[in-house]
Amino acid sequence: MKLPERFEQRMKDMLGTAYLDFLETYEKPFNVALKVNTLKIDVDLFVEKFPYELTPVPWTSDGFYYHPEDPVTKHPYFHAGLYYIQEPSAMSPVQALGAKEGDRCLDLCAAPGGKSMQIATAINDKGLLVTNDINETRVKAILRNVEKFGIRNVIVIDDTPQNIAKIMGHRFDCILVDAPCSGEGMFRKDPKAVKSWETYGPEACSLLQGDITATLEDLIVHETKIVYSTCTFSPLENEDRIDHLTASYACFQPRALHIKGIEPVSTEKTHMAHIWPHLHGGEGHFIAGLVGHHTTDEPIAYYEFNVPPIEVAAFMEKHLKSPLQGHFILEKERVYLKPAIKFPTRGLKIVREGLLIGEIKKDRFIPSQALAMYLKAEDFHPIVDLNPNSIEALKYLKCETLHVACETQGLHLVCTDGYPLGFAKVSNGTLKNQYPTSWRML
Repeated sequence: MKLPERFEQRMKDMLGTAYLDFLETYEKPFNVALKVNTLKIDVDLFVEKFPYELTPVPWTSDGFYYHPEDPVTKHPYFHAGLYYIQEPSAMSPVQALGAKEGDRCLDLCAAPGGKSMQIATAINDKGLLVTNDINETRVKAILRNVEKFGIRNVIVIDDTPQNIAKIMGHRFDCILVDAPCSGEGMFRKDPKAVKSWETYGPEACSLLQGDITATLEDLIVHETKIVYSTCTFSPLENEDRIDHLTASYACFQPRALHIKGIEPVSTEKTHMAHIWPHLHGGEGHFIAGLVGHHTTDEPIAYYEFNVPPIEVAAFMEKHLKSPLQGHFILEKERVYLKPAIKFPTRGLKIVREGLLIGEIKKDRFIPSQALAMYLKAEDFHPIVDLNPNSIEALKYLKCETLHVACETQGLHLVCTDGYPLGFAKVSNGTLKNQYPTSWRML
């Protein structure tokens, strides 16, 4: 691979005698990994069920390397949302963040959503996850992952960090800034990143990162845990950016990182760390930990429980063993189950707040794909359970009609090995597929 001369010279200066080891990685294949969705399945059970060989990623308990030749994205478990494909180094920032159940978390630059999904599992879909990206197209990827993972306590936003800070204010226990960067750590994985670097390099990215991190002081509470990360090696975008932040704002203090298998930058900078491709099983990454202090927090409000629309109530009575509870709201024809925590959103570009459970059309409730992915098989009746190794499971995921040995008529939750995939209607042994065409396996 032809690397930019300016990049090569800087890396020689940074790495010294280790530079040749670093350079050799560009001739080697990159690692691929997946992250288990612990909202749906226990890690040990997943490892037991998964048909392909897995090797643990050292710095996280629910991440695993797999062999690139294994068709993991074609397996029905992937479409059931049991796991997400994620670059192994990219699993480290959320591990460093240390979000816990019930926390109010913000993923400020979230697309395509892998780190947001990690945060959602860390808080066990309790508390609140606010996930944002300013790119409208990329936000759609976040929304798809939110739905596939079966997340309810979430707000998906397509807006600027400045506007989020202005409207939501001092309400977050944890903030992740996976900042847009020059992408030097991705050169091996994506050669196109080299061309992008030549036109949009560290200098331009550092200015953008500064604009984003300047909003943090308006988002923190008494002791907010913050992680700043990039997939680049440039000190201008990494160490210099964090040093500038702590020097410019008295409300931010270093927070030592504790990431298994990853050493800090130095004994003086235990709040910063690099993942190097020649030392670790992943692409280039930088992580920094901070804690933010603010004297007064904004009040936290909660949505009140209410009664769902009668069409929804009738559906739940017929199909759910325990009814959904919370705050239901009807917006045009769509019915949402709001998150437990209520944040101010007026003036923000909200893509989704809470769980879209379905639509009411002509006095009839039509359940959504998001609801199917939120439910557990034991919550619903009746179900059709397809063997994950069967042709029927693949036909369902390809939106085809199939025949099933099922005497019960009407709406069914279609599962594979007990994990929901979507809805279908059964009529005289024919399964009429309701899997979304936009989700169709190709």
